[in-house]
Amino acid sequence: MPWSDIPAPYRRAASLGGYALAAVLAGSEIVILALALNPNVNADYRAFYIDQTTTCLNRDATGSYTLGQTVSFRSDGAKRAASIKVCGWSGSAGDGTHSLGETSRLRVKIPPLRDSLLMATLQMAAVIRPPQITQRVVISVNGVRVHAETLSGKEPRTVSFVVPPAALGKADTLEIAFDYLDGIPPTPAASNIYKRSIKLVSLRLDAI
Repeated sequence: MPWSDIPAPYRRAASLGGYALAAVLAGSEIVILALALNPNVNADYRAFYIDQTTTCLNRDATGSYTLGQTVSFRSDGAKRAASIKVCGWSGSAGDGTHSLGETSRLRVKIPPLRDSLLMATLQMAAVIRPPQITQRVVISVNGVRVHAETLSGKEPRTVSFVVPPAALGKADTLEIAFDYLDGIPPTPAASNIYKRSIKLVSLRLDAI
């Protein structure tokens, strides 16, 4: 039936229906675009994937720890080390665990300290590529900066520092963050998440 033969009221209704459908489709596209530009995701996901303000994607990893225990980050301690590695690390290897990106984190659950302090002892080696022969590392515990170290040479160095009360508080969990100021990308075009800075060999925490 030709469009002109359809009664005017029906033509108007059909036209209004078409406009309404077009409006619904346009509104749907606007909503989809808004969600794409501002997705409803958690803060860790947003920081890593969208805002790209960190190279260390937080994961729910908290390993139990006995004070005085040495955790190896070589191949012989791979399973134990994996339980406390949060982000910013490669797999354990024979010479230690390589850092990845601009930040790495470890997280351990510790027993109550009462009035004790903690002494942290780490073995670390710098990843160097001449002419760059040093790596600067800033270490924080529970968000409090506690130590800064400049590593050089290929051999592991023992680094010790006291974790101050301000970083301990009454927390039963320690989050140890390593920030790298001189990370080396594998290629000039590589993303920051692939930068290499240190090899972590071991970690030990002692009450003092």
